[in-house]
Amino acid sequence: MDTRDEIIQILEKKGSILQKDLWKELKIDSSKCSRILRKLEKEDIIRRIEVVVDGVKTFKIVPADAEIEEEKEEDLSLQEIMERMEDLTGLPPCFGCREFECEAQSCIKMEVWFLRRVLE
Repeated sequence: MDTRDEIIQILEKKGSILQKDLWKELKIDSSKCSRILRKLEKEDIIRRIEVVVDGVKTFKIVPADAEIEEEKEEDLSLQEIMERMEDLTGLPPCFGCREFECEAQSCIKMEVWFLRRVLE
């Protein structure tokens, strides 16, 4: 079985695979894998979808006829962004607070943040 057929077989089995994982699984170098994938893409057998994984750009390889849900960018307000950052990082609301005259000991946002942490 040639590499091209192996790629098609892997996609039939898995549905999709990251390009960086594909060349490792096939035990070929990345440039050879890229050349084969470009040919398969020109023949409309596969699609390469640009993705970022762990901060590094790579491609997700899928069959050409696969339905792909595109990730939609959310339109968030500054308040929603700060709340999400607060939830992800655990940082207090003062970290991104825009109320410069606020005092932490009398801040309702700080009190709510503290109570959430205590009650968790």
